[in-house]
Amino acid sequence: GADGRAATSSRLRRQVLVTGVQRSGTHFTWEMFNRLGVHVHHEGLGPGGAVSWLFSWRTASYAINNPAPLTPDHRFCVVLHQVRHPLRVVASIVRSTRNRDASRDKFWRWIGAVEPRVAVSESTPASLAATAARLWLVQNERIETYADARFRVEETSPRDACRAAGFDELLCASDGAYHTTTSKVKQRIIEPRTLSPDEIPPVDPRPPSVSWADLERLDRDLTAQVQALATKYGYNLDPRFHPQSLDTTDYKAR
Repeated sequence: GADGRAATSSRLRRQVLVTGVQRSGTHFTWEMFNRLGVHVHHEGLGPGGAVSWLFSWRTASYAINNPAPLTPDHRFCVVLHQVRHPLRVVASIVRSTRNRDASRDKFWRWIGAVEPRVAVSESTPASLAATAARLWLVQNERIETYADARFRVEETSPRDACRAAGFDELLCASDGAYHTTTSKVKQRIIEPRTLSPDEIPPVDPRPPSVSWADLERLDRDLTAQVQALATKYGYNLDPRFHPQSLDTTDYKAR
């Protein structure tokens, strides 16, 4: 009956999906949400929703399902688009790709199957950087078509992302007392922030291993498109203006 259908619909609805290009720091956002008490899963469905770059695509098969699969019947009330400076994303993708060979990396094979514009065959580290840049471009453009709001991970408080997702202020403003982690103690909520001009370092302490010059040598037109989208998102093309202001080593966004 109608009551049964409504109950089924409610079970299939989750509050939030936070998504972006892989290596954009979704693992960090997932950790901070759970420290606040927002019970979401990384690359899977939790009671409150999901933080997943995989879920930026709708597909019948996902490389990871943790702990339950996303089905065509699931719906999210709010979709947040998380972005990170393109040079840092590209450098991280290159570094994390198995043996720097996308053709032998299971995630690249999966991505190429669902997004033919970034399909790969045999690749070199150089062509991998251009392919990663194209992925940053086309995946972000795709997410733009359905996301409700966008935020820069380098500068956005997890508390503000929590509020944008529509969760209760009791959680978003909490000190971690409602955390869903396995720790028995409250853990710190890390607060990224925008740096003032006086705080911009003269030399990037953690410069990306891929530069704009590297990308221009590979594909000038693609580089111009990536730069235009980065500017639209509020980034300075110089990554010094958006330093990795927090150590995300523990959150797999190196």
